[in-house]
Amino acid sequence: MVDALTKLGKSHLDRRSFKPIYFQLSELIQNLIEDGELSPGAQLPSERELMGQFDISRNTVRLAMDYLLKAGLVYRLPTKGTFVASGKMPYGLYGLSSFTEDMTHLGRKPGGRLLDFSVITPAPRIAQALRLSNFQQVFKIERLRLADDEPMALNTSYIPEHLCPNLSPADLEAKNASLYAIFEKKYGLMLWRSERVVEPVIARDYEVELLEVSPRSSLLLVEGTTYLVEDQPIEYVKVIYRSDRFQFSIHALRRPNQRTEES
Repeated sequence: MVDALTKLGKSHLDRRSFKPIYFQLSELIQNLIEDGELSPGAQLPSERELMGQFDISRNTVRLAMDYLLKAGLVYRLPTKGTFVASGKMPYGLYGLSSFTEDMTHLGRKPGGRLLDFSVITPAPRIAQALRLSNFQQVFKIERLRLADDEPMALNTSYIPEHLCPNLSPADLEAKNASLYAIFEKKYGLMLWRSERVVEPVIARDYEVELLEVSPRSSLLLVEGTTYLVEDQPIEYVKVIYRSDRFQFSIHALRRPNQRTEES
């Protein structure tokens, strides 16, 4: 606590700036976090200490803290205070891997809770993406994905029933269960590629409760289709990620025939 106050004490707020005071304070703290001056788990000064340090109102301090909370840079523990959060997990869109595989690669403990396992007639849009006839059904699998026991994402997969006969909840409730591993090991299916669309969404009550985020928080929706080597659709998936815990990276290559000769 004293260390955080000491580091902040070297900074000042410019009351003549066009930037609001709360934003300047949030920037000071954000810079200390991103520069490694404040490590994950470090406790921030209390509201009263920040009010005294910078001669600002309680409301200004709360606005700054709320900004940092929404950015995923800090977290609050009731009766204990505000602490620096761990950095966002990088999540690439250039490889086809499961959540379990990605969390293991990042050194996190993957986990999950099965929320729904049912056989349904899919909506026309999903049936079209999976190239199903009017009467073919799918497994609907909804899971809450965890990393180190912290809620990270809501995953809903639609799997053609005829491609994975006898798929059961027990398959998905096993320790470190991976749907992609089930495809490959239980059914001998070879995954090839996926098409995904990413867009921001606002958390509804259902996501607020399960992901443990604030009402109307910004989330990231990743939606699309996964294909087998024969270009046969095997999964239509919708994953809602916490935007305060994930940052997506995209790797793009320029094809040779797109390059223009220098004049």
